[in-house]
Amino acid sequence: MTSAVSRFRSWAPVVLIALAAWVPSARAGGVATAPTGRSARSDAGLLEAIEAAAQHEDFVGTVVVQRGDEVDASRVVHVFDGKRSHERVLTLDGQPREFIRTGDTVRCLYPQWRRVVIRHENLRDFPAFAHPGAESILRHYTLRRVGADRVAGIACNVVELVPRDRLRYGYRLCVDPTTGLLFKAQTLNASGAVLEQIAFTDVHVGGPIDPALLDPSWPTAGWTVEQAHARATALRQEGWHVTAPSGFHRLAEVVRRLIGVGPAGSRSALQAVYSDGLATISVFIEPGAPVSGSLPAEQRGPVAAVSRQVDDARVTVVGDVPPATAESVAESVVHQSVSH
Repeated sequence: MTSAVSRFRSWAPVVLIALAAWVPSARAGGVATAPTGRSARSDAGLLEAIEAAAQHEDFVGTVVVQRGDEVDASRVVHVFDGKRSHERVLTLDGQPREFIRTGDTVRCLYPQWRRVVIRHENLRDFPAFAHPGAESILRHYTLRRVGADRVAGIACNVVELVPRDRLRYGYRLCVDPTTGLLFKAQTLNASGAVLEQIAFTDVHVGGPIDPALLDPSWPTAGWTVEQAHARATALRQEGWHVTAPSGFHRLAEVVRRLIGVGPAGSRSALQAVYSDGLATISVFIEPGAPVSGSLPAEQRGPVAAVSRQVDDARVTVVGDVPPATAESVAESVVHQSVSH
């Protein structure tokens, strides 16, 4: 889920325009009595309700993301018009940035550069899952109902998603028992340490919501407008092969023009995106941009990045997965000759 808070703008070698930025998970508080709500939902039904609420409920709130000693806040407005979602996300910390989504089209506003970048993607940010698919998620995670919590003054049910292997992280979700909207999320490593926490600090669910709240914060007349175009392709036709981890399904293979968020120029790269429904992995292959051998995996919160050289190309793997998983994907990338 690029999210409202760019996780890698200072250290990833490319703009991560296809990552699921906010992967849901959450940790229980200490509330003893769980709200009842629609507690009879099946495991799959609960996950489907979370995804449906993120798309179909109207809500306004402030979302805070914490990873280590970094804290970022964004103001989120979401409206469903009966056919598609409309969303505006304004960052409240750091350089001003704003993301305005209509369906699968996202306008990224950078006022310091008077620049609008338009991209098209079907990955979603918190409070949605990276990619819908309850049955797929449950094949690789065990769902446990572990109690209750209270977030932004609202009681919620807490469920835990425990990974069935070490390829992925575990999650706990604080969920509105009535609507299914995800209120709080934490990502946990194998020892239970919190790698990232995402939560509403205030939220209002339900309409009516003033349509003006979806308008850009700045007049953009005269700004530079760029399209982040992506052309569908198949890696094998380009001479590349990637082995995805078990349970990660390919969502897209494209040739993408990578656009920096600063004054840097753009360049093209192959990109493959994989997801298990919660976690997402992007593989970028940049011919003609070599690195000096392999670089060890770097990690910020739950997101790991690793680069290595394959022939004359730089291969970069970025995902909200354990570093060992990102490294295994990077090591799997093979360049093969293509016969015409």
